[in-house]
Amino acid sequence: MAGIAGVLGNDRGTLDLMLERIKYRGPDETWKHENGTVNIGCNELNVGGTGQDGSHYASDGARAVTLDGRVYNRKMENESDAAAILNLYKRHGNDFASKVDGDFACAIVDGDQLVLARDWAGIKPLYYGHDRDGNLCFASEAKALVDISYNIREFPPGYVYSRALGFRKYNNKEAVKTPEFENYEQARKVVKELLMEATEKRMKDNAVTGILLSGGLDSSLIAWMAHEIKRDIECFTVSMEEGQDLPLAQDVTAYLGVKHHILMFDEKEINKILPLAIHHQEMYEESCVHGAIANFLAGRFIKGKANCVLTGEGADEFFGGYDGQYKQASNPEELAGIIDNLINVAHNTALQRLDRLNAANSYESRTPFLDARVMDFALKIPLEHKIFGKGQTGKWVVRQAFEGCLPEHIIYQTKRFFAQGSGVAYIMRQQAERVISEDDLKAFNSVEGNPLLASVEELYYYRIFKETLSHPTFDRLVGRWDPMRPAFFPEWANPKY
Repeated sequence: MAGIAGVLGNDRGTLDLMLERIKYRGPDETWKHENGTVNIGCNELNVGGTGQDGSHYASDGARAVTLDGRVYNRKMENESDAAAILNLYKRHGNDFASKVDGDFACAIVDGDQLVLARDWAGIKPLYYGHDRDGNLCFASEAKALVDISYNIREFPPGYVYSRALGFRKYNNKEAVKTPEFENYEQARKVVKELLMEATEKRMKDNAVTGILLSGGLDSSLIAWMAHEIKRDIECFTVSMEEGQDLPLAQDVTAYLGVKHHILMFDEKEINKILPLAIHHQEMYEESCVHGAIANFLAGRFIKGKANCVLTGEGADEFFGGYDGQYKQASNPEELAGIIDNLINVAHNTALQRLDRLNAANSYESRTPFLDARVMDFALKIPLEHKIFGKGQTGKWVVRQAFEGCLPEHIIYQTKRFFAQGSGVAYIMRQQAERVISEDDLKAFNSVEGNPLLASVEELYYYRIFKETLSHPTFDRLVGRWDPMRPAFFPEWANPKY
């Protein structure tokens, strides 16, 4: 985890201001490289283990790099993450991003040139805009650019940028190779092998000491795999009294015999942190706020107990887990479109939420389901292997790959969103309806230029969002994860890259 920022052009204190605004992303050290033309910086979070401190920046004198992310290229294991990026750039020039096995947003200075890049899934965030003098500014979070730029945009996943190059999409298939398969049994075997490998390489530096365990399928499988590698791994769960997932999380930790830290919270705790959670995640989308509350409280709970944890994000997108969406499909083509869309919007929905709430509490999470090889192989698997039978059970190939590793009721449980499992969703709807009516929502949605909100609850969150992110540019950065909902913005307000 790190916070990166920079200015291409004359810097009048902007770099320091942006870095200060996102200091929580890396409170351990601040590093800068400034040559008068290009100025970049990094806030570093040191997560411990056997990895190198200062792993998110590197320089050879002529060139420099700042990085938010991790690099897992096998032939570069003895280098720091940032040094690996710099060496790939030296070898491959602007094609370097296609060679990276990992999650990353990075900035490279080469003389008076600035090169920006972001991983193809958008696991790590990056935003850019121009200041009043026309200088290009970038940062890990949009809030770093408040009052600096009024044309803030999200840097598109899977692209490399320089002024000479422009925005260029790179081939994400070059970094890793995954096997082909002839039948379902082979696919099931490979899924387990790749996920075990992904978990192991994220734990190789001994920085991971815990699992964020909801009790759902994905985090439970991560807990099992991590326990196979590190027997003294610990699990962390947050829940309300009404939460449906806590008993399942307790069943998992009892089965594995691992230490289980549990935080119980109530409506009072939610009200305390709700404005902070909305501000940090930079979203007001209903389901994302639900998850943000539980994620934020989990982060506060973990802080001081673990600097680096594993989570189960990515399984729903790549293995067909969002049954509330895909069951609305009326034919196979529509189903495929929904699944593709859920993958494509993950970068500014579920993954944005995860990143921001980790950052807000200054700890790092690593995501085996979002390993480059796992994602690449998942895209090869036919939908009928992911969504199975008349009941349209999602993540079928994953469930079967790990059958027997955990109790059957854990492996074959039904999907619940994090907020439903923790009990948050039910409380929040009641809170919103106390202060906002359907007439208020109708009036808001009738005003031209306002974002189209889905519920009174979403209007409730939007009002909190605007208290700290008031400029309309921030509305345009908010993503929508549900492909069956109407368009969020009119066409004129949705800028293209």
